[in-house]
Amino acid sequence: MRCVIAHWRATVQTAAQYTAVTTAGLAIMMPINYGWFELAPYKVDVMVREVPRAMESGAMIAVVTAALVIAAGSGRAAWFLVLVALLGMLANHTVLPFEVDSLTSMNYIDSLLAGVLIGALAPVAWTRSATTGVYLFGCLSAAILGDIVQRPTDGHAANPLERLLGGAPPIWPILTALVLVGLCVVVRAVDVSVAEIDHRFPLRKVLSGGVLISSVATMSRWLAEDGDRPPVVVSAVILTVVGCTVAAFLLPERDGVAVLLLVAFAGTSSAVVTIPRPWWADLLAFVAVGVGMVAAQRWPLQSAAIGLSVGMAATAVLLALKTAPNPTASTLGVGCIGLTGGYSAAVAAPPRAASAVVALTALFVPSAAVALRGRSFDQVAYSSQWYRFAPDTHDAVPALAALGLALGTGAAICLLRRLRRPKNGKSDSYR
Repeated sequence: MRCVIAHWRATVQTAAQYTAVTTAGLAIMMPINYGWFELAPYKVDVMVREVPRAMESGAMIAVVTAALVIAAGSGRAAWFLVLVALLGMLANHTVLPFEVDSLTSMNYIDSLLAGVLIGALAPVAWTRSATTGVYLFGCLSAAILGDIVQRPTDGHAANPLERLLGGAPPIWPILTALVLVGLCVVVRAVDVSVAEIDHRFPLRKVLSGGVLISSVATMSRWLAEDGDRPPVVVSAVILTVVGCTVAAFLLPERDGVAVLLLVAFAGTSSAVVTIPRPWWADLLAFVAVGVGMVAAQRWPLQSAAIGLSVGMAATAVLLALKTAPNPTASTLGVGCIGLTGGYSAAVAAPPRAASAVVALTALFVPSAAVALRGRSFDQVAYSSQWYRFAPDTHDAVPALAALGLALGTGAAICLLRRLRRPKNGKSDSYR
């Protein structure tokens, strides 16, 4: 009987963690509500221009929150933060007045609260291998879905997935997460411990997150403004690699490998053209993420992970030079993004929760490819409406920048692995 109760509690807790972290990922990565395009264009444009800054803020809050929970060493504190963040997000979508001038503020609130959710849940999730995998799957699936989301087709009925996710994020996952967290409290399924306890504030990990986020974000803004000049593109890619390498070396042992792998993946995934595609291709991304994570558990090769990112970027370059966007190539691109993301995140999942959060922030900060795709709009975005769009002509520059970024981070991984050996001969692959 006790085994049954323990299993039930573990199931409820895992479901709560997955729902909450997925909701947080959607809140950061899907900032635009479909209905907002009916508002005044100039006000929507102001909101869209602030989206990257909100994403950066949410990513940094995630790192700081994880560090605070670890310093406190309290699982109860983590779940309290989760409950408060979900209530705040629900109030932001239901109680607060919806006005045009409040769009930017609403988006910032969502991103900051989402950062609290991602940061608070990581130390709790890292107590068991199963919850670690669920946490990674939730973050990745939400980030990838937000990355590939396309502009709703004008004049046509919304497809099933658009109706399901018709908000930023929709209210139903927020309510679901709240119910599951409340159920955790009722059945006493809330962990009171965290995976790592360090009563000293882990300043190096917070500094690593700051260096990573600022490096990627600053270079992306530079490319959005001056990305039409080849020397700027080359310089920005090199400086991004240098900044991410510094961030990786600030983390203990080989934890920084995860940072470099996810930076490479984030850049290359944004360079892959995924428009036009059938609506069901979005579901393929979820399946591909799971397949990639399972493959990483069975065959943990970090060299294969960076190879997948390099191959994806090289393929994007060839497709940009040789073909026009088409549904078949776009659907295959979505599958490759999910597979590469799942494998990259799982194969080098750090044993420390705070290091994992630092690495995962690379998924939520607009990359160089995003900036280069949006440079015709003079902003860090895929289009003037933030969504991905089907370009009239293929541009190879974003893919070339992503290829350079992947090759650079691959070299940095070799350097990190050469200079830092795992202690006691333990593997640093997915647990």
